[in-house]
Amino acid sequence: MTYHLEDQLSAYMDGELTVEERQQVESHLESCESCQVLLEELLSVQSTVIHAFGRIQEPEDLEIRVLQALSDKKERATAEKGWLLVPLAAFVSLVILWFAAGAIFAKVLHGFLKLMIALVYMGSHLLSGVPVLSGLTVLLSLLIITASVYSLRRLLQTSTS
Repeated sequence: MTYHLEDQLSAYMDGELTVEERQQVESHLESCESCQVLLEELLSVQSTVIHAFGRIQEPEDLEIRVLQALSDKKERATAEKGWLLVPLAAFVSLVILWFAAGAIFAKVLHGFLKLMIALVYMGSHLLSGVPVLSGLTVLLSLLIITASVYSLRRLLQTSTS
């Protein structure tokens, strides 16, 4: 079986082989008709392609279209960089809203606390002004303290045993 150099023929045509490889291909071509035919076909295809590309005339406005495409690409790249501005603006808006709402919330909380203080003050005056309510309050307080001491004592006894 004869070894053919089909893979090296393209490199041979393009002058990409070393001197030693080139000599091997040429000595093989002298004795192998199938490789000679293949080389002629490759040279024919190469010639056809070169002539076909030679007949192709570029459009007159090719340079303008290429420059326009590059300019459009640069504009799109600039526009793509602008996407960061939208989330940044949203974040800044939320921070401003947070501080504004925080100030309003602080004022509402301050007013609520003042109202609670006034209600406690009013309740204490009401209780001190009516002796029966003061007595009931003292009794309820003593009852709560007694129940708490009893519960705490039971809790401590069960946890130590």
